[in-house]
Amino acid sequence: MNKLMIGALLLCITASAAAQFGPIGPPPPAPVPSALDVAAIPGLSADQQAGARKILLQRRDAVEALMTRQRADFDALRQKERNERERIDDTAAASLRKLLGDDGMRKFAEWHGAQHGGHGRGPGMSHDARDRPEHAPHEGGATPPGGSGPAPGPADDDE
Repeated sequence: MNKLMIGALLLCITASAAAQFGPIGPPPPAPVPSALDVAAIPGLSADQQAGARKILLQRRDAVEALMTRQRADFDALRQKERNERERIDDTAAASLRKLLGDDGMRKFAEWHGAQHGGHGRGPGMSHDARDRPEHAPHEGGATPPGGSGPAPGPADDDE
């Protein structure tokens, strides 16, 4: 019960702290004042009001275009990094599989999962689930329930 209360309290504290801060990233561009707002600026002629509004609209469009380009560049860089990591993982997995064979690779994957809590990929662990030994068909051709992890029972206790 105490652990549940502490967990709920931490969740509330985290949520309230996150709510106090705005989204991460640059602030949104300032809104462009309407023609009526610009007309309320004292001492401006009609031509100056139209010119000021035009400049503010151009500024807003330029900032939006900049943010769009930066987002596209960021997404492209993220995709490039992901592709490179996947290529490295594929190369390492292929090398390990060639070195260890299917049975050795399965044992390596079990060891690696135990070392790292079964989370994420590590050295030589392919991003493609079909290439990972824990997703390969097990004895009898069946994949264990849930589609991941070693089959239950003494599959590799031959040693």
